[in-house]
Amino acid sequence: MLVDFQPPAPNDKCYKLTCRANDLYERHLYTEAITEYTKAIQTSAQESSNEFLALLYSNRSACHWQLRQYGNAKDDASRVIELWTSWAKGYFRYAESLTKLRQFDEAIKYYKLALERDPDNGEISARIARALLEKDNVAMGLNIVQIMPGKDIAIKRSFHKPIQNRIYEFAQMMRNIIYIVADEETKHCIVVDACWDIDGIFNIVEEYGYHIVGAAITHMHFDHCGGSPPPPYDTLPIKIPGLATLLKRLPHIKAYVNPEDIPYIRNANPTIPANRLASTTSEVTETLEIGKTRIRFLPTPGHTPGSQSLLINDCRLLAGDTLLCGFCGRTDLPGGDKKVMEQTLRRTLGSLDDRVVVYPGHHYGSEWSTVGIERDKGCLGDDLVGYGTSFTPTHHSNGSSVSLASKLSRSWSKRRTTA
Repeated sequence: MLVDFQPPAPNDKCYKLTCRANDLYERHLYTEAITEYTKAIQTSAQESSNEFLALLYSNRSACHWQLRQYGNAKDDASRVIELWTSWAKGYFRYAESLTKLRQFDEAIKYYKLALERDPDNGEISARIARALLEKDNVAMGLNIVQIMPGKDIAIKRSFHKPIQNRIYEFAQMMRNIIYIVADEETKHCIVVDACWDIDGIFNIVEEYGYHIVGAAITHMHFDHCGGSPPPPYDTLPIKIPGLATLLKRLPHIKAYVNPEDIPYIRNANPTIPANRLASTTSEVTETLEIGKTRIRFLPTPGHTPGSQSLLINDCRLLAGDTLLCGFCGRTDLPGGDKKVMEQTLRRTLGSLDDRVVVYPGHHYGSEWSTVGIERDKGCLGDDLVGYGTSFTPTHHSNGSSVSLASKLSRSWSKRRTTA
């Protein structure tokens, strides 16, 4: 995200270059935006204010970060700090690059320096909490990578691929989160809810140096496993890439699915052979071990008959659409059951330790929460006060997510201290 103000440009040429670069950034054309920001830096280096140069370096850092060029992003953020020491954004940019480089202690230090300069910024507090969380994951030899269509994959549009363009537009609207769960020692991983852009998922797996040894599906809806969309989406002439594409590319792996949802998945994806889908309710397959990482498949029906959540090392929960950080998944869709969902929220998930971190199946304002926070909000356990049937999230949330981010940061820090 670019900064929300514009120091005056030193000349008209630099102003136009900056506007062009900003437009390219908003269109996700980050490589082209870097070229224009570089031209603007070169044009204004001798006559612009330090603040305007800092803005350009900050924006170029954001482009590098989006391209996962974290070393370059860090270098540009360092220049921002040199040019404008009182501006929080430089420290923020530097810290977010360090986080991706997995230098968590140093990242937390710079996030705190940013927070000193902008104490009311809830996003900074959320990033501190996230860095602490990822530091704990590393200590377990675990990495949980969140992939968001429209941000990390399913981005590039092509004039020659109109159907793919429609799918990518659809993906951005749906706001799914796809997961890579990796054991750092073996570099083996599984992909959870692979959908929308399988090539993009493979590229990210390759960047991390991981090897896919399995797949898992939290439930049978098309935005989590691909295939032919149901009404009213079937009016579009599209077939969503997903599990079928992944299994075809990797003929040696299986997908772990609750058996209640297997018929629906095969109906939407008839090319998937039955023997490629492993039921997760048998004694052999109810748990999956990847190196030192242990995954337990918890049946969590309600959103669909075969919805399941993945409990990783007894402290991380991939909840799919059962629990979405502040509310549960819909129960008014085919296969949904409000009474069953209530039992799932009260008993199955409500019995988990408050410190378990919850990763949702969609980004509707929050990327993660904890069981304790969800219990406090009345979403789980004996304190359950309501659960949705037809909730339609607002896809462009700002203030509410910042408020929740601050709460997450405070709660996570508190729970780490008292644990």
